[in-house]
Amino acid sequence: MHHRVLVGMGLAVSGLALASACGDTGEACDETVTCKGPAGAFCAGECVPLPVDLSRVHPKPVLLWEGSIDEEPPPCPPDASEGGLLLYGGLDPAPGCAPCACSQPACELPAGVTASSLYMCQDGAPETRTPFDAPAGWDGACVDTAPIPPEQVGSVAVAPATAVPCAPVEAIVPRSGSLGSPWKHHAKLCAGSFYEGACGDGSGEVCFPRFHKRPTPAFKRCVQVTAGADDEKLRCPNEYPKAHTWYLGHDDGVCSPCACTATEPSVCEALVSTYADAACGREIASVIVNEEGGCADPSAGFSLGSMRAEWVTNAPGTCEASGGEPVRDRTPVDRLTYCCIEEPITP
Repeated sequence: MHHRVLVGMGLAVSGLALASACGDTGEACDETVTCKGPAGAFCAGECVPLPVDLSRVHPKPVLLWEGSIDEEPPPCPPDASEGGLLLYGGLDPAPGCAPCACSQPACELPAGVTASSLYMCQDGAPETRTPFDAPAGWDGACVDTAPIPPEQVGSVAVAPATAVPCAPVEAIVPRSGSLGSPWKHHAKLCAGSFYEGACGDGSGEVCFPRFHKRPTPAFKRCVQVTAGADDEKLRCPNEYPKAHTWYLGHDDGVCSPCACTATEPSVCEALVSTYADAACGREIASVIVNEEGGCADPSAGFSLGSMRAEWVTNAPGTCEASGGEPVRDRTPVDRLTYCCIEEPITP
């Protein structure tokens, strides 16, 4: 036992110490670490030079992992567990425009009738008119109402049979782009215990952490830099020569709006009949109406108690869709640039 203590002391004096564990994983390993700086200060990782020119360099180094968008980012090392910011690159510029389509045009039965105390559906004061509305989505079946007395049934105005035009609808599957992520690559940043003092005061170096079980590909040692207006003006420090540009997000681009053009008009005509009783048994007037509506003069002396309708011509037209084309590509936003030592950290 005494002999083993002397060996450990000898290693410390010579500038080396045994690392009893890797970070806080609790896994024993036989790595050696370089001891630098004042007594008791050592780097349990790797001392790497800081850039000499710090004018455009963030003072805190980071570890950077990069991989395809299908790869699961690894956890940050135990001694660099802060952050975990995800970045993205390789944007598919196609904005993922949905192909345009058109709803089918349709014919709708009249929305109801209005009894008037005046003949020939003349204009008059509101009190001369009594509305009799059809239910929503009326299929023409007999419907009744509280009886409208004969003195209020001098004529019956019938609402038009409506040609409902086609309207743009968006499909679920995009014509261009993809349903998945528009990015081809992503990256993960890790920060934490990067000690300058562990490498010796005034050494100009910083201590990057080590960790025992390392993912593949490994993390790179990097510093964040402020880029110029374009990449050509970016200059990485000599100590961290390789630039890696990533983004926090993207805009959605622009697609042309969807539109529908009628290629064949709809023809909608309905026969509307009105009745004195509540069961569509005793007809008092009927009229065929199109998109202009119509007017019927019922038999005199009868109340209005029910109505029904049926199609004479139910011929919806056709439409053609347009639009849904890329107008402006997606563009990445919030650029971040990191300059790295290209060789990954080795075990």
